[in-house]
Formats: sequence, structure tokens, C-alpha cells
Amino acid sequence: MSKCNFSIPFSGSVEQLVAKAKSAIINAGGQFSGDVAGGEFSLSTFVGAIAGSYDVSQSNLNINISDKPMFVSCSMIEQELKKYLQE
Repeated sequence: MSKCNFSIPFSGSVEQLVAKAKSAIINAGGQFSGDVAGGEFSLSTFVGAIAGSYDVSQSNLNINISDKPMFVSCSMIEQELKKYLQE
């Protein structure tokens, strides 16, 4: 069962969105496997590991966080992802 579930609406190309997410995660030392339909990711941060999966439905990026540090809230993760992906 996922610890967090949320959707981030996006406009534009799903290919560009996935490429941006993949680049950010890999450049931060994380792992990313997936395509425009869905995939998985993991990333170690200074507060602990974050892992999850995603899928794309119409113009929504659906995120499922399966592992996160106990003291990092789901809303904090969601806000950071939204901020980055909407830049």
C-alpha cells in the first residue's frame, strides 16, 4: 500500500514531462525507470530515501509514494514536485 497518493495536472507534452522528471532524479543521484505510460523512481535525500511509482492518465501525473522518511509529509513531497514540474 502506498504511503502517499496524489495527482499533478500538467499541460504540454507528456514526453517532456517524463524527460524532465527523469533528468532531475538521475542528476540528484536517484534511479528512474519508465516511459510515458508509467514507471518507478527512487532517490536518497539528506533526510532519507523516497521511492515510488507514477502513471500518466490524460493530463494528470499520478504519483504513488511507497517509501519516505517518517517525518516528511506527503503534502511536502507533493508541493516540491509541483513546484519543480511546473517551472
